[in-house]
Amino acid sequence: MQHRTGRYAALAALLCLGLAACQTLPPPSTLPQSQQQALEQRGSDGSFEGAFDTAQTFERFNDPRAIAYYERAAAATPWTFHNTRAEQALGRIWISCTLRHADSPHINPAPVLRTSWRRGERWSLAAANHGNPYAFHDLAEAYRERGDARRALRWELRGMVYQRYASSSSGLPGAIAATGDAVHPLVARIQRRAAAGDADAQVDLGALLEKGVGLPRDPARALQLYQRAGEQGNVFGQYFAGLLLGRSAPGVDKDTGAAAHWFARAEAQHFYMAAPSYWKKAVEPPFFIFSE
Repeated sequence: MQHRTGRYAALAALLCLGLAACQTLPPPSTLPQSQQQALEQRGSDGSFEGAFDTAQTFERFNDPRAIAYYERAAAATPWTFHNTRAEQALGRIWISCTLRHADSPHINPAPVLRTSWRRGERWSLAAANHGNPYAFHDLAEAYRERGDARRALRWELRGMVYQRYASSSSGLPGAIAATGDAVHPLVARIQRRAAAGDADAQVDLGALLEKGVGLPRDPARALQLYQRAGEQGNVFGQYFAGLLLGRSAPGVDKDTGAAAHWFARAEAQHFYMAAPSYWKKAVEPPFFIFSE
C-alpha cells in the first residue's frame, strides 16, 4: 500500500512538472526587486522617454514586459518622431517573435512569444507610414520572406526614393529591361491597379517611373501619379510629390513652394520626415567628399 501511494505521488509530481513546462510564463528577471519597481514607476510616468527606456531595459533582460512599455511609448503624447521608434520595435518583435537578446547566453532565456504576423505588420506599417525609414527595410524583408513580391518591391522602392538610390532593376527578380518589348508581370500588375485608382499602386508606379525600374524613366509622369495618390490622402504620394518638386528632375522644374504644400499635408498625418527641418535637408543637392 505504501509502495502504491509513493508511485501515485511520483506520477503526480511528474504531471505537475509537465504542466509547468507547457506554460509560457516570463522568465525571472535578474534585476533586483527594488530596481524593477523603480523601473516600472518610471515607465508609467506618462513620458515617452520613461516608457521607452523601461522597455529597452526589460528587453535587454529578455523580459516580455518590454512589449507593454513599448506600447506605452508608441502612444505617448505629445506625438514626436520618437514614437515611431517604439512602433518599429513592436513590429520587429512580433514579426520575429523574439526579443532582441534572445540568443544571449548571459541573461535570461528568451520567453516563448506567440506568432502574431498581423500585429507585427500593423506596427511596422504604423512606423513606416509615420516616416520611419528602418521600417521600410523591415517590411521589405518580411514580405520577401512571406513570398509577397509585390509588397516587398513596394517598400524597396520607397526606400530607394527616400535614399536617392540610383536607378536599378534589382528589386525585380528576373526583371525585363526598360528597353525590352515586354513589361515584367509584376510591373504590369502594378499598372493595372494604379489605373483602377489604387493610391498605393499609383505611388509604386510613380517610383518605378521616377527611378526607371522596369519601365523607361519618366519623372514628370511619376509626379502626376504621386499627386493623384496624394489627393486621395496617401501620405507617400504627398511626401514623394514634395521630394520630386523640391529636388527637380528631367521634366520636373524645381518648385519649393509647391513642394512645401505637399510636405505640409504629409506632416499633418504625423509623417515626421515631412517637417521643414527634415525636408529642407532632403531636397538639397547631394554632394560627395573624396579623400586622398
